[in-house]
Order: sequence, then C-alpha cells, then structure tokens
Amino acid sequence: MSAAEPMAVRRARAIRRAAEALVDAVAERASRTPREAAEAAYYPGHPLGSVEAIEDEIVRRRAAETGEQQIAA
Repeated sequence: MSAAEPMAVRRARAIRRAAEALVDAVAERASRTPREAAEAAYYPGHPLGSVEAIEDEIVRRRAAETGEQQIAA
C-alpha cells in the first residue's frame, strides 16, 4: 500500500478484504458439525446451559434456514 494511493482506493481495498474475511469465516463456521459448533460456542454460564442444548439449537436453526432457502427457490 502506497501513501500516494487515493483514500478511496485504500478504503475500497480494506472493505473488500474485510468482506473476504467475513465470507471465509462464515464458510468455516458452516462447515462445522453441529456438535463441533456447540463445543466451540459453549462456556460456563451459557444461557442454554449445556453443549447438548446448544447443539439442539444449532440443528433447529440450520433446519429453519434450509426451509427458508427452499421456500425462496
């Protein structure tokens, strides 16, 4: 990155890199099994109380998302 680059170019590049990082993170998260995602999300005092409860919620949400996508198609 050069100091001579216009601010708009640097800003556009930063936005593009941030968007790419977000897409990568979402893809990585979606590739996890519900159990892996639940284990990663769990911490003592979690509102759902257990890894199993978090896993059930993840399964429920993924099923709901899949249903919404099928309806939109």
